[in-house]
Amino acid sequence: MTSWTSLRDAYGTAGPVEALLRRGDTQDRTIWDELWSRLCHQGTVYSASYAALPRLADLAARQDPSGFVEPLFLATCIVASTDGPEEPAAVRTRYADTIRTLREVAEGLVPLAADDTDFIYRAQAVLATESGSVWATRLDALADQELEFACPGCDEQLVIGFETSAAHVKQFGDGSVGQTTVAPCDPGQLTGSEARAYDLATTHRRPQVAKQLLDLFGIFQCPVCHSTGRTSAALG
Repeated sequence: MTSWTSLRDAYGTAGPVEALLRRGDTQDRTIWDELWSRLCHQGTVYSASYAALPRLADLAARQDPSGFVEPLFLATCIVASTDGPEEPAAVRTRYADTIRTLREVAEGLVPLAADDTDFIYRAQAVLATESGSVWATRLDALADQELEFACPGCDEQLVIGFETSAAHVKQFGDGSVGQTTVAPCDPGQLTGSEARAYDLATTHRRPQVAKQLLDLFGIFQCPVCHSTGRTSAALG
């Protein structure tokens, strides 16, 4: 039995988490906002976050597939986090059965996405259950229509915008240096989680997402120092 008072969350002792999880079969936004705040605070996780995974997976598995997805999203964000007290690989090993359940739930939810934005979050949840890829936490850049990162060549903050037909790169907060366009990745060159994300988009007939994924996974040129590189490498 979990001793929640001996665990830590974002605010200290995790005692309140137990009661919140017991009430997790509700769609009450207040409860879920509190759980997010305590267990995955701006991407940071805690000992209580890991302990909550089995309960979150159980809640996710018991939801109507077309309904509430909050348990799944919180659980997969915890699994994907690299900012916590334990090595992510160790967490994945210890909770392998739980993560397997989460993967099954996530795969079942992907075809039921209401729109492209919803699809992106569900696809990201699938990736989170399969590997520690950077896209397990950053695929949602497509939902925001932009991705911020530091250029490996000059350390300038850049942003890729996906709101136009051709994705473009500009200096964050300063467009005076102009912008460059992204060279989309060839689908045949995709591997790992990038290939998986693209396959999900094409399989489930999300052509706009598939196109933007090729931009997201493509080659950018820094408008400041003119160095080039893959976005995945720039994100580390």
